Amino acid sequence: MDKLKIAMVQQKAVPNDKHANLQLAVQYVLEASRMGADLVLFPEMWSNGYAPPFDGAFDNPLCTGFDKERAIWLEDAVEIDSEYVLELKKIARELHIGICATYLSKTTSKPQNTAIIIDRDGEVILEYAKVHTCDFSLEKLLQNGDEFKVCEFDGVQIGTMICYDREFPESARILMLKGAEIILVPNACDINPARKNQLSSRAFENMVGIAMANYPAENWGQSCAFSPIVFDKEGKYLDNTIIEAADVLEQILIAEFDLDEIRDYRKSETWGNAYRKPQAYMDLVSSEVKEPFVRTE
Repeated sequence: MDKLKIAMVQQKAVPNDKHANLQLAVQYVLEASRMGADLVLFPEMWSNGYAPPFDGAFDNPLCTGFDKERAIWLEDAVEIDSEYVLELKKIARELHIGICATYLSKTTSKPQNTAIIIDRDGEVILEYAKVHTCDFSLEKLLQNGDEFKVCEFDGVQIGTMICYDREFPESARILMLKGAEIILVPNACDINPARKNQLSSRAFENMVGIAMANYPAENWGQSCAFSPIVFDKEGKYLDNTIIEAADVLEQILIAEFDLDEIRDYRKSETWGNAYRKPQAYMDLVSSEVKEPFVRTE
């Protein structure tokens, strides 16, 4: 494939209503298909719209007096063989389109914040649980993932990192080392220049394309895509922004990645894995946390 068109869904979900959100997902996949998309990317935890189980849960998820609300929220998690996933697999197969679907997922232990990639034949080719869960907030209730994954879609190597993963350089770096050419980022948070610059930097330093989908709201939204190509053949700087939405506008954006250009660039430029010195990086795998980074609950 020489070009890959990713539809980034910047739309509102219905708070804590996975059945309504499934129908919305099908609707937006249909719209994206009509727009010529190869793959559709949803914001983070679309199944419940990343809505909390009770007011104040983002700041104090273990607050007493809300055991019932917490239990209902967690129990509403999606199973991989449930109607939610089966319906998305069906529409992917019928429309011959890829889908990066997101949901609160049910496991044998705690639920997880999960993204899957469904291929054009309706098969799940990647299942990823968010590694960097927001343990200082609502995701204290969830189990983090422990592996970054890459799959092949239409001959393109694609990886996924979810929201807060973006704030750790290691996330995109590992995906690049595993072969990712494009990284999908389901998101659910306010967006500012610092966070957009993170995405642009991850694209630049790893020589990967990046697409992010976020929920629309004031100072949220701004779904965007970045190319890894930041210099032309004469060495002059290029703005690597492919497309960017406003914050409150509900829409579906198409980001087109030119794989031939990206692959040529990756073969010749100096970033990515060309001149790394991993023998000097052993401290990166230390689990020790020292001040000023120690956090107590």
